[in-house]
Amino acid sequence: MNNQSDINDLFEKYLSGNYSESDLETLLTYFDLPEEETSSLTQMIEKELDRSLLDEEYKRVQEFADEIGEKLFKKIDRPILPLYSPLKIAVALLLFVMAGSAVYLFNSKWQTDRNRLESRYGDDVLPGGNRAIITLDDGESVVLDESKSGIVVSDQIVYSDGTPLTQNKSHYATLTTPKGGQYQIQLPDGTNVWLNAASSLKYPTMFIGDIREVQLSGEAYFEIKHDSEKPFIVLSQGQKVRVTGTEFNISNYAGQSGEITTLISGSVEIENNSTLEKKILKPGQQSIVETEKTSIGQVDNPGEFIAWKDGYIILTEASLKEIIPHLERWYDVIFEVKSWPSVTAYVALNRDTKLSEVLDALEMNFNVNFKIEGRRVIATM
Repeated sequence: MNNQSDINDLFEKYLSGNYSESDLETLLTYFDLPEEETSSLTQMIEKELDRSLLDEEYKRVQEFADEIGEKLFKKIDRPILPLYSPLKIAVALLLFVMAGSAVYLFNSKWQTDRNRLESRYGDDVLPGGNRAIITLDDGESVVLDESKSGIVVSDQIVYSDGTPLTQNKSHYATLTTPKGGQYQIQLPDGTNVWLNAASSLKYPTMFIGDIREVQLSGEAYFEIKHDSEKPFIVLSQGQKVRVTGTEFNISNYAGQSGEITTLISGSVEIENNSTLEKKILKPGQQSIVETEKTSIGQVDNPGEFIAWKDGYIILTEASLKEIIPHLERWYDVIFEVKSWPSVTAYVALNRDTKLSEVLDALEMNFNVNFKIEGRRVIATM
């Protein structure tokens, strides 16, 4: 389909929601053309981005955004754009292969050239990566290889690719990630855990007895190996999570309003350490445990709460104040913001991009100016 009027018609079909799978395939294929061959479509979409949506269109656009977003995540092996307001996201998600002020493409390769660490904000900051330390119960610490993504714990500890690391000579060990770090671990029972930045997981080097128990600080995604005879228990500051085989995410960073558990599949029991109240989560539900109460609700897009493990930060209708803690942990920086804008935006960040490109998107959506000084990011209205 090379006729521009046909492309225009197809684009209108997408906006109205009256498109087929083949229509979508054709449109995505068209977007894969070199930039110089898509200038007319670029202009058309940029014009559409400036269109004001009526209130009754808002929900429809949000639904289309979720649908097209899921399709794009499945279809592409390259990152998508960082951030757009909810009213524009249905169109904006289609811009992921274009260049210019409306979209940002990210390079996942590490860049150490100092000349590439400069930006229009002054300095620039590289994203986090695979960084972690194992501390054994005898006090020995092992810094993990940044070129590896995970470890496997058995009678010895090896990297996920089979490279030997160390003998498993302790009863307990703690995997710790710094700010700007992440790592994966397969526990002795076959359970897989993804540990996010600024987090720690204390685990036994062998599960003995009738329970499997670990302690978490920060954030982690769990794929529990099913064992009906040995429940798996995750302890954290404010709660106890008990499962037999399931997939879920726990976030209990300091400064959050509560400890957040999001269930993807299976079933988990949440026990509030203060009230001792117990509640059961079903797939698609999320619990928030606070000192005096435990609340449970259904989440529309549970995938956004685990997107970090696949290299993305996704937030729906997020304020700048809600976005910044994610950036501080991943880029190991401190933001200084004197006044907070009241607007919100839909966030779809690839965690491989440099900080300056994220700030480009924030600046465009929140009308905020930034300056990077070392590990400090100064924001002004």
